Amino acid sequence: MKFAERLAAHITPEWNSQYIKYDEMKEFLYQYEQSAPVQDDEHLLQRYFARADEIFFQFCDKELIKINTFFAEKLAEAQRKFESLKSELKENSNLMNRKKDRFRSSKLTLIEEDDEDDESKAKLLGDTTLGTPQTVGSPSRASMRNRKQSVISNVLNNTGAQTITQRLIEKNRERQLKNKQFRKEHDLKLAFSEFYLSLILLQNYQTLNFTGFRKILKKHDKIFKTDRGSEWHKAYVETAPFYTTKKVDTFINDVVNLFTQYLENGDRERAMKRLRVPPFEEKQSPWTTFRLGLHIGMILVLIPVVLMLIFFTYATFHELSFNWKIAIKLYRSPLFIIMHIFFIGINSYGWSRSGVNHVLIFEIDPRNHLTYQQLLEMGSFLGTFWFVSLIMFIISAYYNLDYYIFPLALVVFLTVFLINPIPRFQFSSRAWVMNTLWKILAAPFYPVAFAHFWLADQLTSFEFLFIDIQFFICWFLFQAQWAPLKNFFPDSPCIPSNNRDLSITFNLISLFLMCLPSLLRFLQCLRRFKDTSHAFPHLANALKYATTFFDVAALSLKYHFSYMYKSDWESPFFYIWLIVKFIATCYKLVWDLKMDWGFFDKNAGENKFLREVIVYSSKNYYYFAIVQNVLLRFLWLVRLYDIGLRGETYKDLVTTMLGFLEVFRRFIWNFFRLENEHLNNCGQFRAVRDISISPIQMTDLSVIEKMMDDEDGLVNRQHTLNMNSKQNNNNLTITKSRRKKSLFWPLVDDIDRVDYKHYTDFNTTQQTSQLFDRTTNKFIL
Repeated sequence: MKFAERLAAHITPEWNSQYIKYDEMKEFLYQYEQSAPVQDDEHLLQRYFARADEIFFQFCDKELIKINTFFAEKLAEAQRKFESLKSELKENSNLMNRKKDRFRSSKLTLIEEDDEDDESKAKLLGDTTLGTPQTVGSPSRASMRNRKQSVISNVLNNTGAQTITQRLIEKNRERQLKNKQFRKEHDLKLAFSEFYLSLILLQNYQTLNFTGFRKILKKHDKIFKTDRGSEWHKAYVETAPFYTTKKVDTFINDVVNLFTQYLENGDRERAMKRLRVPPFEEKQSPWTTFRLGLHIGMILVLIPVVLMLIFFTYATFHELSFNWKIAIKLYRSPLFIIMHIFFIGINSYGWSRSGVNHVLIFEIDPRNHLTYQQLLEMGSFLGTFWFVSLIMFIISAYYNLDYYIFPLALVVFLTVFLINPIPRFQFSSRAWVMNTLWKILAAPFYPVAFAHFWLADQLTSFEFLFIDIQFFICWFLFQAQWAPLKNFFPDSPCIPSNNRDLSITFNLISLFLMCLPSLLRFLQCLRRFKDTSHAFPHLANALKYATTFFDVAALSLKYHFSYMYKSDWESPFFYIWLIVKFIATCYKLVWDLKMDWGFFDKNAGENKFLREVIVYSSKNYYYFAIVQNVLLRFLWLVRLYDIGLRGETYKDLVTTMLGFLEVFRRFIWNFFRLENEHLNNCGQFRAVRDISISPIQMTDLSVIEKMMDDEDGLVNRQHTLNMNSKQNNNNLTITKSRRKKSLFWPLVDDIDRVDYKHYTDFNTTQQTSQLFDRTTNKFIL
């Protein structure tokens, strides 16, 4: 593997701009080699290559300053984090010791109290020696029982009650302390593992940049047939702080030792297993690939089978006992959920290939998470199950068997697959989904992270899903042939016969379910406003989701009063709904493009209508996303066509088609929403999860201040270089050229614009060793 490919594969995406620009430097060398003058004028060639060296080493110097500065910032951040974790670990260790001492003292107290209780019991029993069996007489069972009860009663009334109460209090306190301690220790382990990962990334940053300088300077010497590159490397790169410092290695060893000693009870193997760093490139299991291909192949075979069965049954529809409308409502939502899982697998593949760190964005464990192939396998497996269920449903209906058992079995299987507590079948990922769903439902009571509102946004694309859940429950409770409540409620209030006969109960439940996803998202925005006190964007975002409430209310009024008008075109409520729907759609569309995707940036430059930085390889992807988002946002206009038709089957088919297209729109939306969040992380150079055990105290800043006051601390090298470069401007004056054909200055045609006041021949190694100005990190020409 070439170094450029290795660099692209192993860089930390959030630090992309802080690595050596190896490709640009290599392109620069090749451009100068290809543009070299062909004349035999030795003086012209020397001037040409001298100028090339000056420009190249100035660029190298700029890159070196950038890398040193960034590394120093990350090292200071690591120092602060390490001191904070050591402080938390020390506090946790002291707390454990205090608990052990308290537990030992309580045990001693209880032992003494037990001894006193035994003596009191002995006195009550008339014994003179504890534990000596009675040998005189043989009392009856009744007298022994009465005697035992009286003894217990006396003990409880005198000395025993206090002891038992103390024991219960102590056990309860001990249980609470154990739970708190487990939570604290779990958080510490998580924080140390993330910190260890950040150190490995920083160590990798050192290695890649050092190797990049070595490779590019070696290539420079090979192309220019000189050894000035190796001289510069030895003089400046090998003495650069980002390479010479060993503090990162020290931190890594200290973290391993502390983690092993205090958090894993000296078990180094367990400690290293916990601290294991995931590979930079995800390796896919061959068995996962095989199963994925198997399931996709089965789906490709089952699709034409289903189409032929539908065509055959439609041709003999009068002989079938089931209603297609019911079949559509029972099967479409499970299909859309399965499709969405498959689409997220494709999203994950696109994110990984483009360097969008979705693992960090969702704050999931980088050591244990689903790969894109596992997501695709899960979606294809569930898709196979869906097709088999539908085929059995159609065949059973044709032979007039009990066919409604199959959609019920499908939904039960999907539900059990998600919520079953068995530690198999991607248990950690399913637990993460369940935990995220719970925090969405309890939105006002938990801080809102990106994963929470991202998943809530996915739910807003499944508003019809909640209506189908209502229909599913009502059907199997009241309407199915073997429904348990069918005989008690022959006229079900839950399933209306047509839209004009909507019962009050059904209508209210439907309205609430249609608004539920937007309501949850609305509450999340209010919670974020409470936590941040930023009215924009959180209150503005809340207003966007509130438009759904007005939309649903206007739609409800339109349907409720539809019996008063011959056509919806004559109803004023129809026009109210149309205006509200249009405003809500425009609001959501603008938010998609500007806020969620970050498009239409004023500083977009060449990326017209987009943003300054784009991640995906072609701008056409972005323009396609804009067009399809506009079209699919306004696709609800198709519903206007059914005005006056009143066809229930038509409306169900339209709803199904719109649901599929909304799932597809959300699939495209996910690509650019996470890209925008990834760029925000890049702006903050955030490469690992920030696991905070406790808030940062002002005393923690003393560590940074001590580093800044240290004689060996960081120096503002950029300021020093700028001052020195002003003093040495007499050596060389160069006029910059902003040409698009190169990121560097012009080539042969602008040689005369280089004014040499002092020129030195570059032919010998001895002369080369005298060309370095160590105060400016530049060659003196």
